[in-house]
Amino acid sequence: GGMGPMGGMMGAKRPCVTDVNLSLEELFHGTTKKMRITRKTVSQGRPEKFDAEIAVKPGWKSGTKITFKGEGDEYQPGQAQDVVFVIKEKPHGWLKRSGNDLVYKARVPLVDALTGFKVDVETLDNRTLRVNVKDMVHPSYTKIVHNEGMPKAKSPGERGDLIITFDVYYPNALTDEQKRAIREAFPKP
Repeated sequence: GGMGPMGGMMGAKRPCVTDVNLSLEELFHGTTKKMRITRKTVSQGRPEKFDAEIAVKPGWKSGTKITFKGEGDEYQPGQAQDVVFVIKEKPHGWLKRSGNDLVYKARVPLVDALTGFKVDVETLDNRTLRVNVKDMVHPSYTKIVHNEGMPKAKSPGERGDLIITFDVYYPNALTDEQKRAIREAFPKP
């Protein structure tokens, strides 16, 4: 029965997994995150605390894993579990990430949707992007601004797109005069 003690040890080899919550700005620019782990130790002189430094590259996605081999709980002298950090993206106020693209939803009054307008989008690097929309905006219409999305972690220098979707809202009421003007502007075919 040499298998007995080893069977119990297998569970200890599972990594210690910790989430690292990052803002969309941190994932856009890249950042260095310091994480401290408290761990069990059986060897003499092995510190109980492990400080990990994670160099987050611009464009990293939620679910990216960073492994520090043998830096977790020690289950026998010289043998310890791995520590794995998993990148998690915090929700953003006005942008939503979709792969390498960023999605912005603009609320637009019906008159602008029919006649054209400009949309100002605050970017993750603190610029205001003014986007001209000349087309008529229908419910499934999207406007794509190339290279204004997230950096591509695997292709430095390249970025995804900014995709603007539109939520068109109608006036609460129209005067008889407005209704007449609309009928004149859009004669029935």
